Amino acid sequence: MTLQRPVHPSFCIIAPTAYLSSYAVLSDTHLALAHLVDTDSKYASWYKNVSEHGDFIIMDNGAFELGESYEPAKLIELGRKCGAKAIVLPDYPGQSSQLTIDAAIKWAPMIQNAGFYTMFVPQSNIGNTTDWINAYNWAAGNELVDMIGMSILGIPNALPHVPKSYARVVMTELLRSKGMFASHKYHHYLGLNAAPNVELPSLLITGSLDSCDSSNPVWFGINGFRYDITNTDYAGIQKKYMREVDFNEPKIPHYKKPHIHEAIEYNIRTTLDIFENPKKHL
Repeated sequence: MTLQRPVHPSFCIIAPTAYLSSYAVLSDTHLALAHLVDTDSKYASWYKNVSEHGDFIIMDNGAFELGESYEPAKLIELGRKCGAKAIVLPDYPGQSSQLTIDAAIKWAPMIQNAGFYTMFVPQSNIGNTTDWINAYNWAAGNELVDMIGMSILGIPNALPHVPKSYARVVMTELLRSKGMFASHKYHHYLGLNAAPNVELPSLLITGSLDSCDSSNPVWFGINGFRYDITNTDYAGIQKKYMREVDFNEPKIPHYKKPHIHEAIEYNIRTTLDIFENPKKHL
């Protein structure tokens, strides 16, 4: 079962359950959050439905939100529950790459045999760029790995002296300059550390990115922030000054707060335009 790189890169719109039908539906590629698949039946059912209509669902492993990955047997159960086509393998941010490699060697065959593609997320000890590159090269040459996940945790850990917002662009260019970028593998960039215009144009222009997910356009809109394309960073505010993303919040009625609805739609349109016209947003 070989996963081909898509012709056109995709943006996966992450949104709270009540907003999925309004906004996540604007993409045909999605990243489902495992902890919500586990606890929110409406969330899981929405993704199962769009999967049955042909959308491509990647399910994460829960580590970002829960502090550690679900066990592989549970990941398979949750993957089936939401109609996932691919599952993120267990990974260990901030720790030796060998832990994540060993987990992949142990569990990837089980997940592939269950009918899912596998995503390997390279990790390393903090500050050890070589360790991270070793993990990446292992994934690039291994049939146990169908997709490589470029993490907003793992890559800044490997490049601690590079601003987080730019670390993945720097690492991608480093791989390309050394002839190590695995163009034959599907690359998914997990989340965003800043507004979409900071990283995405460069990654798209170089053909490095197959898909990327983020709650940024929706979450900033929910909080009343409309992107400003006159800013170097369209969001105009760093994530660390925002309240933490909470997908369990009740729906904010659009009819009572039309400016929220307008801000979300504008943020999404701006993000999707970056995918259509990346050079315009450099």
